[in-house]
Amino acid sequence: MKRILVLLMAVATLSCMAQKKPVNPDVYYARRATLFDLLPVYSSDIIMLGNSLTDGAEWNELFDNCHVKNRGIVGDIIPGFFERLEPILKGQPRKIFIMGGVNDISHGVSADSIVSAMTQVVTTIQARCPKTEIYVQSMLPFNNDVRLWKLLKGREQVVVDGNKGLESMCQRLGVTFINLYPLFVGENGKMKPEYTNDGLHLMGGAYLIWR
Repeated sequence: MKRILVLLMAVATLSCMAQKKPVNPDVYYARRATLFDLLPVYSSDIIMLGNSLTDGAEWNELFDNCHVKNRGIVGDIIPGFFERLEPILKGQPRKIFIMGGVNDISHGVSADSIVSAMTQVVTTIQARCPKTEIYVQSMLPFNNDVRLWKLLKGREQVVVDGNKGLESMCQRLGVTFINLYPLFVGENGKMKPEYTNDGLHLMGGAYLIWR
């Protein structure tokens, strides 16, 4: 419980820094995290683990599969994924899809540190759930033209470098890397404006591309 409280403080600080008008991020995080602690995970399940980009979708409806379960939380960082793993690991799910890193970047984290944090998540899953298929998804581009995400300004290259590092990590650990970045990036290196209304989060049609 102490670890969750510490993490809540970190996420709240991050959200306040990254957004102009955060809406009680610590309260929302606690609601989601404590709910996920209680919800069962089964060996037939497919887990979507991530931050707000994952949180924002109705995955079971997108895939028309009741076994697909959303474990995304707005504002979460990769160390937060690690702290939330236990209820997932107990269920020994069939597959886990992971996406994260953009919140870490807005917190000043380097590409190498993102890869290190994701490595900890992946190797823990491998050790505890040897039969689980692991899929690491690339970070998506963002578009800061709307100027909502001040701490992401000028950090586009960290996404590119981080994705290269994540791909290398996946090759080294023998897990699947899904490179979504090219599907969402425009010629200017930013997320295509038709896929987002705030420069970071996805519109409905973008989830069909992700799927």
